Amino acid sequence: MTIEVAQGNPGSPKRSYILFSGGSFFGRIMAWVTLTVATLGIYRFWAMTGLRRSLWSATHLEGDHLRYHGTGKELFIGFLIALAILIPFYALGFGLQFMGPIATIVGFGIMFVVGFLLTPYALFRRRRYLLTRTSWRGIRFHMQGSAWRYVGAWLFWTILSVITLGIALPWRMAKLDRMLAEASYFGNQRFSYSAKAKSYFDALIPVYAITLLPVAFILIAAVYTQGKALAFLPLVVLLSMVLWPLAMARIFRLQANSTKIGDTGFESYIGASKFYGAYIIHGVIVGVGISIVGAVGTLLAVTVGVQLEPQSGFFSLAFLPIFALYYGVLLFANMMVLQVMLFEWKMSSMVVINAHSVKDAIAAGDLENAVGMGLADTLDAGFEVI
Repeated sequence: MTIEVAQGNPGSPKRSYILFSGGSFFGRIMAWVTLTVATLGIYRFWAMTGLRRSLWSATHLEGDHLRYHGTGKELFIGFLIALAILIPFYALGFGLQFMGPIATIVGFGIMFVVGFLLTPYALFRRRRYLLTRTSWRGIRFHMQGSAWRYVGAWLFWTILSVITLGIALPWRMAKLDRMLAEASYFGNQRFSYSAKAKSYFDALIPVYAITLLPVAFILIAAVYTQGKALAFLPLVVLLSMVLWPLAMARIFRLQANSTKIGDTGFESYIGASKFYGAYIIHGVIVGVGISIVGAVGTLLAVTVGVQLEPQSGFFSLAFLPIFALYYGVLLFANMMVLQVMLFEWKMSSMVVINAHSVKDAIAAGDLENAVGMGLADTLDAGFEVI
């Protein structure tokens, strides 16, 4: 199940390609999306679990595939616990909106601060959960370290990146990626990470070239044109979005090439075309799907709803299937393209160097509860596959 590259001499590193062979995901995703829509989103915990289990089992290395041990039930329970944590804060913030303008500002501040603080915490705990539910050859991955230490670094570097208009972003990415990697283990073998801020800066050069320099020029020009030059800012933002998939491909290759588990290293050769392709396909599916849903909604409005007031309960009930279809289109596009297709392309681009070096790994680490996943889902801070 693994393709090995011929060695120049017996002492050279052994290179093995990761093989992805999971068959068609279309039918499974259609079933998961249908059940999720039919249950008003509740089934998504079981849908994501099924998707991860299918993707993990389709990923082969050295004749063995990854295994996913998570369950939809524990994700659902983690989500409920996360809601119990967040609801008091958001209820307080919402209630303050009825007590005057100052109280409204305070209320929005509370909701923003809580969400801002808990987002990095949820991301760290989410990664820990996924690692402890993943195994290869009977050995589980796991994480050590403090989630709150990661929160502190995330807050500092995020704020600094905003203040410096993105100049500090390479240092932020290098710091946070290193913290996550060096807190991760395969059994008793620890991950290491070698990427520096300069490497991230090199990866982001296309985005910087088309964003920072033009923005600086536009801001200076705005002073002498009474703000008229600011009209060019949307064009700069659009160009930076067009170049972002190129930067994402570079960053993924950098992250893979900089990660090691003991003496086992990784390399990726994924090109930017894969990221561009994924986003184009995703856009086409969403565009066509939304157009169809819009046509159905228009037909429904003409036939049963046009004479009703929008405030009518029947009007809202009649359009519930339209909102469900809209959600289903977005969920299908996300799962089929941004998760399955990109995951397969990323894994298929990977080469593992000296995979046999981890054969002596010993099981270690404790399981993580699903609260972090629940928080990530509630805050919309990372409900992707990986």
